Amino acid sequence: MTMRPVEWEIRHPVSGDLIAILRVVALGPRREWYARAVTPEPDRSRRTLIGYWASPDEAHRGVLALFERRTGRSLGTEAPAPIVPMKPPPAAGEPETVARTRRQASRA
Repeated sequence: MTMRPVEWEIRHPVSGDLIAILRVVALGPRREWYARAVTPEPDRSRRTLIGYWASPDEAHRGVLALFERRTGRSLGTEAPAPIVPMKPPPAAGEPETVARTRRQASRA
């Protein structure tokens, strides 16, 4: 099976301005799914990374919260949107596994 990434637009809930482009991508040795948000530059080579989240929903909420704090523009709510933690990189938090030879394994 071939999986192709799909893009979504994240827009400001009040003005409708385009804030970010979101893609779900598989990363790391285990091919874990990440929701990656980048700036919405028309030229793809000029887009910059905003962050990675565990799901498209978390990425949507996270991008809106970061946008609100960076620009000072309200999202139309009384309280600021809460920051959504980003998903750590694929290798983070996983112990390194190194193949040991039989001789080394017998010494353990």
